[in-house]
This record gives sequence, structure tokens and C-alpha cells, in this order.
Amino acid sequence: MLYRITHMLALLLLATTALLAQRGAISGTVYDEDGFPMLGANVVIQGTGDGAQTDFIEGKYQFQVAAGTYNLVASYVGYQNQVIEGVVVKGNETTVLDIAFSEDTGVELDVDVTVTAQALQRGEVAVMKLRQNSDKVQDVISSQEIQRLGAGTAAAALTKVTGTTVVDGKYVYVRGLGDRYSATTLNGLRIPSIDPYRNSAQLDLIPTNILDNIVASKTFTPDLPGDFTGGSVNIKMKALPERFTWGVSASGSYNSQGNFRNDFLSFDGGDRVGLGYNDGTLDGPSILNDPRLADLDVLAANADRRARRDQELAGLVEDVANEFGNAFTIDRIKSGPDYSLSANIGNQFNVGTMPLGVFASVNYSRSFDQYQNGVRGNYLFPSGGFTSLQEVYDLQDSKSVQSGMLGGMLAVTLRPSPSNNITLYTLYSHQGYQEGRILQGSNESKGAAGTEDNFYRSQASTFMERELIDYVAQGDHTLTGLGNININWTANYVSSGQDEPDLRFAEYIKQGENYINDQSQFTRPSRFFRDLTDDTYQGNLDITVPVLQTRNRANALKFGGSYSMKDRVFNERIYAYGNSRGLSFSQAGGDFSVFYGPDNLGVIEQAPNQRNTIGAYIFDNSADPNSYTGSYAVGAAYGMFTYQVLPKLKAIVGLRAETTDILVESKVVEIQRARDNPSQDRIDDNTARIDTISFMPAVNLVYNLTESSNLRGSFTQTVARPNMREVAPFGSFGFLGEPPVFGNPNLALTSVDNYDLRYEVFPDAGEVIAFSMFYKKFRDPIVQTFRNAGEQQFTWTNSESAELYGVELEFRKSLGFLTSKLDRFTVSTNLAYIQSEQRVDAEEVRVARTVDPTYSATRSFNGQSDYIVNANLSYTDAERGWDAMVAYNYFDDRLQSIGAVGSPDIFERGRAQLDLSVSKQINRFKLSLRGRNLLNPAYEAYSEFDRTYIFQSYERGRELSFGISYGM
Repeated sequence: MLYRITHMLALLLLATTALLAQRGAISGTVYDEDGFPMLGANVVIQGTGDGAQTDFIEGKYQFQVAAGTYNLVASYVGYQNQVIEGVVVKGNETTVLDIAFSEDTGVELDVDVTVTAQALQRGEVAVMKLRQNSDKVQDVISSQEIQRLGAGTAAAALTKVTGTTVVDGKYVYVRGLGDRYSATTLNGLRIPSIDPYRNSAQLDLIPTNILDNIVASKTFTPDLPGDFTGGSVNIKMKALPERFTWGVSASGSYNSQGNFRNDFLSFDGGDRVGLGYNDGTLDGPSILNDPRLADLDVLAANADRRARRDQELAGLVEDVANEFGNAFTIDRIKSGPDYSLSANIGNQFNVGTMPLGVFASVNYSRSFDQYQNGVRGNYLFPSGGFTSLQEVYDLQDSKSVQSGMLGGMLAVTLRPSPSNNITLYTLYSHQGYQEGRILQGSNESKGAAGTEDNFYRSQASTFMERELIDYVAQGDHTLTGLGNININWTANYVSSGQDEPDLRFAEYIKQGENYINDQSQFTRPSRFFRDLTDDTYQGNLDITVPVLQTRNRANALKFGGSYSMKDRVFNERIYAYGNSRGLSFSQAGGDFSVFYGPDNLGVIEQAPNQRNTIGAYIFDNSADPNSYTGSYAVGAAYGMFTYQVLPKLKAIVGLRAETTDILVESKVVEIQRARDNPSQDRIDDNTARIDTISFMPAVNLVYNLTESSNLRGSFTQTVARPNMREVAPFGSFGFLGEPPVFGNPNLALTSVDNYDLRYEVFPDAGEVIAFSMFYKKFRDPIVQTFRNAGEQQFTWTNSESAELYGVELEFRKSLGFLTSKLDRFTVSTNLAYIQSEQRVDAEEVRVARTVDPTYSATRSFNGQSDYIVNANLSYTDAERGWDAMVAYNYFDDRLQSIGAVGSPDIFERGRAQLDLSVSKQINRFKLSLRGRNLLNPAYEAYSEFDRTYIFQSYERGRELSFGISYGM
């Protein structure tokens, strides 16, 4: 049956291709002399009625036509008709023709004739025009440039935006500010985070093959979310095709550290782990659902003692232990290649007279990433006049991660009239990561010297899958009978989650022939089961009313509101291994397959007197506060006014009000409420609540110094919110003996004053020179700090104040101004210099100065680099189909985490990345060759004291990839 369906779809596709093979399309935007879209302009083929009217939303037009060469006529009331001669249309290609009416000459043309090189240039021209006419400071990167950079995800593409870095491959940092101070939206709707420790979305979830452009707004206007300070990143998906289009692509890559290696750490995760899914292999044992476990308290820590004379209990202890079995063996396998596959198809039809567009895409990738011989260390400053840091541990680090990613999109757009547009789409993204990790070496805190016969070892085998399903409905309507009032609405439902089934952790010391893992010194070998689900509902309404149009077309009143609500459920269960009277780990020779083998699990002996001997067994070591439910609701209303104060001066002023309602309750609250006499103190201690309203004014000024240059200035106020994990009052387990992290239910919102100034020049189409300065003042910034407790712990708190300032320089220019021989070369570079200072929590300073009297009371922002540099050199030869780019990225050292009491902070070493991409278009085939991370710098975390102490170091390896695509 599947074969027949596939065969019929293939025949249908070939038939459709043949029918449409000689047809192409013409599309573009019509602008007036001031750069505003012209609504209702006509573009037709001369001498015929074939053509289209620009829509009343964005001033765009499109129509299909047979392949050939045509003369077009552009007309608009009050302007002279203009003829555009010699427009070439090729079969199965789109001719892009943007028209800008001029006050003096009637029409100026910017004509691009194919969807190859010219369309690439046009994409960059369009985003530059978007920047030039924007009401705010923003940077834009087009889908064409993303493709040339070889970026596979939105996160990778954002590394090329001015003042932007990406941390951990997925979290955007704008102007040195962490994800708490950045908002990420997809087509204007917030993308929820599925990581409980992060505020912003994981941008590696979004593949670039569905993107049209990425806009990073650096200044706030009231129609944007109020909780951004560094930047608001809006990812715009591709518009639906003007004609029938389809394409497929495949690529493969090789990294000497990760691919075709025989030492890749792995474990049995099931048959679907390559796709990124748990097929049930990693689910908890089915016996955990047996009601007898609760009735007999089988999973209690003392079940081994009670089971000595209780046969039913002993039988269940035996069954539980056997079903859990041994899960601590890590194998070494041979890894395969990295590869990715993608396909897309779309078309536009007429239902009666109404255009209807459809577009679908699917993508899949698999990768193997690994490093061996890395370094993982920890050092503390001891009290008592020491002049150097004391080693806690210094370990060799080996880590292997194989991942599978599957995603897709299905979209439908209806245009009942040129002034009404409705879009429905669904976005799906799923990722799975299987990881094996071993750390081995010295651990002075546990008495291991790091020699061949005296070393510490910890190991973890994990699988994590993340999934996001986004259902969206959007509408854009222009009321032509009411002065072109525009109404834009959006609503969506997002189901997202993160699942970590059966994370397995164990640690021990080998001393000669002895293997030591006693519980007074080590974390028990444990199995962690964690899952998080979020249900998010969002709605936006924006109404734009043009006013005083006779004075200037920019004048408009815009108002609206939004509401977002997220419900979360987070659960963590921990099952630990106890050992009553079975073999010791030394007697098992340090072999987990023996220590937790069937002969050492459960009931290992039953004496004639019916007294049972219990070996290794399982007990529930979970902490009720570690599971929680939460809700996170933000409502907003705003109003803003754009007014051309003077012929060259435009002002955008407004106010946004946002309500914040956050409620987090640990499982302790649920348990207490179920009791006859609940403890209100325990309920209060396990509940966090924020309920407040914030007002955020904004003033943006744009002064047109010349026709091609702007001076921008702004003052705005924004906020930053804690996430649910940060206010949840529980401590999360720290592997490797790292300190646990506790939430703080007393956190408050951060308020930020933002000052921005930018001078920008657009010398020619697709070119820009921009210089920016910014300053930010924080009140009650949320910072990570020590928790006053008997052992080292971390938490979050509001410090008194902080500030951040910096400058940015951006330059994008064709080298043709030097000599015509360099017309095909374009250089693009941007530089950001940033400084920050935040006050350290007073209690942390007091405690730290008891150890180090010189301890500083200020530090920089976490993740903030002093310097960020991007530089690209590109070459484009449209006639021969060549496209090449060299891309260089560098960020300076940045604060990774604060040190322990009195110890210096830990910084991530700055590093550079060099990528190269070359592609060749051959008819409808495109071949590409890319080299990534060619410099292969070390990823290094360090502290400076009397010398440099390395906390982490590893290399990713150089990567070479080859791809082929076919499309029409």
C-alpha cells in the first residue's frame, strides 16, 4: 500500500511538473518616492490585461505567465504610467521586479531576472530597505545570506548579526546580555523555552530551510514584547510560492573527532534513537505501576531489612531489582557519518477567484559529535593565607553525543481579496540526544591521586528529547473603505516538552585492587527520570490607523494588545541502588555487570529458617520539592504614535503596560493540601508567586540626514522576568559533586532604562555603514549568587543595580568601487565593544571577604564578551552560477559562572571560528562544499589567580561537508 501511494504521488508530481514546465512567475513590491509600499498599484503586461494589482497589505504583486520576454506597465493614480521593457521570464523560475516610483522621473527600476544570483542580491536589497525605513534600530539577515553562510539552524545564522553571540549552540545573547534579556518570536509570536533553566527559546529547533529572514531589533517600541533589553529577534518564515515549486536536498559531513570512530561512547537506547526518539527502551520498568509497591512500601530505603522475613515483600524487591537490572555499562561503538535530508513543495491555486497557496517542508538530520582527552577541573580558594587555589578534582573528560532531528512545516494561505490575507500553519520540531560521558583522574576531595592505580571515575549515560508543535492562525486585513486601517491578528497553541528518561549516573574510586563507592563519600548509583511539558496559548491584536496622511504617509496611530499563558508540569523521580549484603563493588572487581548482575540483585540467598539475604536493591530517592507545577501569564496593552514632526524628523512615541502573573507550587503543596491538617508554613515555603504590572514608555526619533542616511536616537524602559525554575524553591542535583542550585521564590522583576544612538548610511542597494552607541541601567537585576548554607549552594537573587554600555560598527559594501574587476566581491563586517558592571549581592561579598579581603564587589554580566567581531567576504557570479563566502567570527572572554566562596570567577576563553562555503549552480542542481570550524580552537573555561586554572577544555574538530540540491 505504501509503495502504491508513493508511486501515485510521484506520478502526480511529474505530471504537474510537465504541465507547468513552461510557466514562470513575476513578483515584487511597488514603492513610492519615499520608500513606502504602494497599495493598489497595477502591474500588467503591455497590450494585455494579464497582470496583478499590488495588495493592500504590503504593496506586493505576483502573477504567473508563460516563459518569454515581456514589456510591463506600472500605473498608479497621480503618477505617470511607466513601461519596463525586456523583462525575461524563464520556465519554473520567478522573475523578481521591484519598482520604486520617483517624484522626478516617474519610475526607477531595480530589476532582478532569475531566482539564482539576482534573486539572492534582491533578498539582501529588500532587507536593507526594511532596515532603512524601520521605526527602530534593527539588524536583518536574509534567507539568501543564511544559505550562503551554510547555517543549518536559526541559532547558527544569528552568530552573524551585529553584537550577537550564541551560547551552547542554541541561546542568543544580544549586546552581551543573556537569554533573560532577549525575546524570540516566530512570525511575531513568542517561541516558548523548553529548558527549565532558560528564558529564551532553543533556536537550534528552527531549521533555516523554512526562513525568509531574521530581524534583530535593538531598540524597544511598544508593539514589541516588553521583556527584552538586549534585543528582540523575530524569525520570519518564507512566504508562500508564487508558482509551483519543489525541491530536495541532501548533504553529508565528516569530522575526524566524531565520525567513523571506534571509540564512540554509547549504550542501548532502542531502535529509534537515531531518529531522536525513545521507543520505550528507556522508559521506567513496568513494575513501577504495580499498586503493591505502594501498599507494601517496597521502594522505601529500609525495604531490604523488612524483606528479610517478609516473603511477599522480598519477592517484590527481587522483581523491582531485576527489572531495573544493570544500566551502567557504557560501550564503545563505531560512529557513522553526519548527514541531512530535506524536501519542500508548494503551489498557488485559484479557488474561484480567490488565490490559495500551500507550502510544505520536511527535514531530517543525524550527527555524531565527540571529544576525547578533554579536561574538567574544579579549584577553590582555601582560607588561611594560601597563595594558590586548591584542587578539588582534575579529570580527563570524554564525551560522545549522537543526535537525530526531525522537523517540518505545513502552511496554507488564503487571500479572499487584495486587502485580506489569512494564513494557517503548523510547525513541528523534534530532537533527541544520546550521550555517553566518562570522567577519570584525580579528585583530592575524595582522596584519589589520579595515578593508574589510584583514580576517581564518574560516568553518565543520558538521553534527552525535545519537541515543539506550533499551531498558528494569522490574519492581515486592510479596511480600504476606512482610510486603509490595518488589522493584524495572530493566535497559536504550542505544545512543547523535554523528556530525560533514565539518566544513569555512577561514581567511584579505584585504589589498587579496591573499588570504593561507599555512600558516605559518593552519590549512590542512580537512575533519574525527568519530564517537562508546557502548554502555551498566545494571542496578538495590532490595529494601525493612518492619520494626517496629507502631511506624511508615515503618520499613524497603532494600538493593540497581547496575552500569553503557559502551564507547566515538571516531574523528577530518582531511583537509587542500595546494597545490603551482596557483593561489594571491590568484590565485583569494579564491574557493574557483576555488581548489578542477576546473581547480586534482590534475594541472593534464602536460608532454611526463611530468612532472606538481600543483595543490591532499588529504592525511591526522589525529593517531593523537586517536582512542581507552574503557570506563567503575561497580558499587555499598548498605544504608539508615529508622526513626521519635521520634513526630516520622525518621532515614534508610546506606552506599553504588561501584567505578570507567575505561580509555582512544588509537589509538597499538593501533598499538604490532601491532608486533613495541612501545614500552611510548608505550603508557603513551597510556593512562589509574582503578581505585578509594569509600565514601559518609549521614545524613538529618526532624522533623515540625507536620502540615504539616518540618525536614530531612543529612550525606552523594559523589564526582565525570572523563569519558573528560578523561583521554584528546590535544589537540583549537581553531577560530579558540583553544588546544587536552588530557586528563590522572593525574586522580583528587573527594570531597565535603555539609551540608544545610531548613525546609518545606505550607499547603494544592499549596502550599509552603521555606527551605534548604547547605555543600559538596571534596577534589581537578577543574578546568580551563593546560598547561605552549610555546604556550597547557588541560587538567584536581585542585586541593587547594574549598567552596560557599548558601541557597534557595521560595514557592508561591494568592492566594485575600488575597481570594476571586484564587482562580484562584497565585504561585510561588524564589531561590538561592550562593557558591563553589576553589583555582587551584599551577602556574597561579606562571606567572600572573610576568605579573600580583596574580593571585588562588582562583576560583568554572565555571558558578556568585551569584543564581538564578524567578518565575511563573499563572491557571486550569477552568469556562471558560482557563489562563495569566507566567514569569520570571534568573541572575547566572557563570564561563564561565578566562583565558589572567595574563589575567582570562571570565564569562557574567547575564540575564533572560520567557515568557508562554495556552491555551484548547474541548471537546476546546486552543489555545495563547506568547511566549518577550520581553526578548531579549544573550548576553554578558566580562572586567573596566581596562575591560570583550567576548569574545562576540549576541541570540536574541523568539519567538511558536501551537499547537493535540486529545485524548481
